[in-house]
Amino acid sequence: MKKLRVGVLMGGKSEEREVSFNSGRTVCEHLDTAYYEIIPFFQTRYGALYVLPWRFINRGKIADFEHRLDKEAQRVSWSEMKSLVDFIYIAMHGRFAEDGTLQGMLELLNIPYLGTKVFGSAMCMDKVVANSILKTHNITVPRGVVVSPFEIESFPKYAEIIQQRLDRHKIKFPVIVKPHNEGSSLGVAAVFNEQDFYPALVIAMTIQTGIKQSVIIEEKIEGMEFSCVILTDYKTGESILLPPTEIVPESHVYDYEQKYMPGRASEFTPPRCSPQEMKKIQHCCLRVKEILQMNNFVRIDGFL
Repeated sequence: MKKLRVGVLMGGKSEEREVSFNSGRTVCEHLDTAYYEIIPFFQTRYGALYVLPWRFINRGKIADFEHRLDKEAQRVSWSEMKSLVDFIYIAMHGRFAEDGTLQGMLELLNIPYLGTKVFGSAMCMDKVVANSILKTHNITVPRGVVVSPFEIESFPKYAEIIQQRLDRHKIKFPVIVKPHNEGSSLGVAAVFNEQDFYPALVIAMTIQTGIKQSVIIEEKIEGMEFSCVILTDYKTGESILLPPTEIVPESHVYDYEQKYMPGRASEFTPPRCSPQEMKKIQHCCLRVKEILQMNNFVRIDGFL
């Protein structure tokens, strides 16, 4: 039987490249080599694309091998990828990877890939757009306002205007400050007073190197935090709802470090709630999946 050539794409230009490398390594280690020929692809922060030697896969961090890529790895172009693989497993995270950019590139190259398509990816990555669409479908999202980079850079001039905007939406401290277009809780902070407000806005605005982005200020939700995974049966197209996971962070925000450093946050699967509440979570997440046109497998986070 001819093996399916699966390209595992990791790394990337976003601030989540290190997490992506860990994801890609895990995928490479667990794909069944009896059925698949695995081709590990790595993109650097500058956009260069390489086929990784397998000895690099077992390195702890990108810095352990990045300086050796030019001499010891095969550099390839996007146009060459089509001749090397039959299918791409996207293990890249964040900007330029989960926002429809990479999906669009693969569709232009006519390379099949795993995950949500261009439109759904673009909607889900933009928190402002996603929240607006969900609200029109009666999905409850936190009250929030958007602040532009211009307003943050001229904060003394616009501080009162921003406060008036918060007052109109009945948003008071504590608040959640987050970048409008990043993943993995990068740049997200809980702010409890005016003193910490402006620094949090600046961090969220500049969390992606070389890019200034708008920032969302939201009410802080109190309740059980959860993460719910939904798979798609590739034969029937039906959704398979897995039990949600309850997340108990060690601080006020389930941040980047707690998500990816072992032993930080506590997690409970199934969650410590009633069966009726668990079904409510799953039903709501299924609606979100359908509204935002997510495909294959999705993870939806929220609060009960």
